[in-house]
Amino acid sequence: MSPGTVIRAGWLASLLLATAPSHAATAWSTDAARSRLEFTATQAGGDFDGAFGRFQADIVFDPADLAHGRFRVEIDAGSAHTGEKDRDGLLAGGDFFAVERWPKSRFEADRFVSLGGGRFEALGKLTIRDVTREIRLPFSYRPSADGTHAEMTGGTTIRRLDYGVGQGEWRDTKWVGDDVRIRFELMLQRK
Repeated sequence: MSPGTVIRAGWLASLLLATAPSHAATAWSTDAARSRLEFTATQAGGDFDGAFGRFQADIVFDPADLAHGRFRVEIDAGSAHTGEKDRDGLLAGGDFFAVERWPKSRFEADRFVSLGGGRFEALGKLTIRDVTREIRLPFSYRPSADGTHAEMTGGTTIRRLDYGVGQGEWRDTKWVGDDVRIRFELMLQRK
């Protein structure tokens, strides 16, 4: 191969790389005042709703670049509130979230699947009370027309006992159900 051929091949490779479309997953910050992380559980046969007042989400996501997406959500377990003071105290205590020992819960995902129509699934790990389990988290993604804002909504159902939430007498699902429905609505702004 002559030196001229090597130069032309290098120039051609540079040109192809420069003109190839490039996608970079978008980094988002969360508008905490307009975002929600809620749950529904059952007690004595009836549903009750609650929410986490404090959580931080580090999100990198673009439907055109799922391979480089990631979710990192850290939840202040002690911020769980249900509107009933005694129940909120129990949730923070040693039999449930044990916030003195494990103040934070977290969800981390870096694998995503498109389900079509603006719907996706995050495949990640949820950690509560230092117990980690893999979960699938379906969600919808709706970007604004100008791409500067987006909304993510979704949810899933977990079993609290899989994470050790409910010790002692609270392991009995007769009074507190095992299934907990989690839902979220995140209002995002492009970083």
